[in-house]
Amino acid sequence: MLISFSVGAFVMFLLHIKDTVPADTVVEPKAKISQSVESNTIEPTFDFYDILPEMEVKVDRPKVAKKQQTVQKSKQTAAVKKTESVSYLIQVGSFRNAVDADGFKARVALLGIESKVQTVTIDNSETWHRVLIGPIVGRDKADSIQKQLNKNKIDSFLLRTRRS
Repeated sequence: MLISFSVGAFVMFLLHIKDTVPADTVVEPKAKISQSVESNTIEPTFDFYDILPEMEVKVDRPKVAKKQQTVQKSKQTAAVKKTESVSYLIQVGSFRNAVDADGFKARVALLGIESKVQTVTIDNSETWHRVLIGPIVGRDKADSIQKQLNKNKIDSFLLRTRRS
């Protein structure tokens, strides 16, 4: 046992000496290589100018007193009956892994809320799986679902979409 300890200490001593020995030669950095910019660059095309106005808009939560809320709810129910041109989606999660998204969808289903997984590709490279609830007609119904999610410690945000 004493011999193995001595051998181990000797090896550590040699490694320490190896690291502290100064180098005899100095390596000079290579000259910087300049790259010429090609004049034949491809202009990127952006489709989001057309897609985003039609897709979704984040909607802030209302901050209204209780009396005003009851008045607004009665107005909103009348507006819903008049056929709104807007519906709502609630996004409760976004995952890189489809299995994680399906697991979260099941967690939401245990609350009695139907959801779906939407797969999107960003910049033709990253794939994300969004867990969405909806479409929901009526802001009051969307708000009540968000309250239920909030009670169960599930973060969400409301998206407004155009009904087709």
